[in-house]
Amino acid sequence: MRRLIFLLLALLAFGIGGAGQATAAGTTPDAAQRLQAIDQALLAQLNEVRADHGLRPLVLSNALQRAAAYQSQSMLTGGFFAHDAPNGPTFNSRLKRFYRPAAGRGGWSVGENLLYTSGGLDAGEAIQVWMGSPGHRKNMLDPSWREVGVAAMRASSAGGIFAGGATWVVTMDFGVRPGAQAAKRTTASKPS
Repeated sequence: MRRLIFLLLALLAFGIGGAGQATAAGTTPDAAQRLQAIDQALLAQLNEVRADHGLRPLVLSNALQRAAAYQSQSMLTGGFFAHDAPNGPTFNSRLKRFYRPAAGRGGWSVGENLLYTSGGLDAGEAIQVWMGSPGHRKNMLDPSWREVGVAAMRASSAGGIFAGGATWVVTMDFGVRPGAQAAKRTTASKPS
């Protein structure tokens, strides 16, 4: 199995009240298409695992997709790997900026899985790494989630904790908003 490194998990559920293309700045159209294919493969693998556990599939949320892309880009450009940006938005405030509670419908809940690797990125391996971590697994198999956003991004040279090396970063954001209508698109079927 390729070397995948993951550092943090947040199972943050708060009871408080054009989908962004998941690409890093400066990528070529071929790279953008590849990243989009990885995002779709991650979603398909996630929903396959959920189906294997008797859970409903998650639908892609434009808001969570933008939140995930923002976080992946921020980590690559800022050279950090965390749910809260150094001197920037906290997990809660970042997600609330993109994924607001439905008006007059009470609270919302969100969760996030992060992963990075200096090697290649394979959707099936990424999902298996998360499934091997109790907290990440709990996020992926939470029956209350209804929506998801995922953004895999690559930088050929990422600074900070990534030490100037080629780095893939993946952010997967989960959510549920009582009374909100999910996006009409569903995640892709199992890739061939």
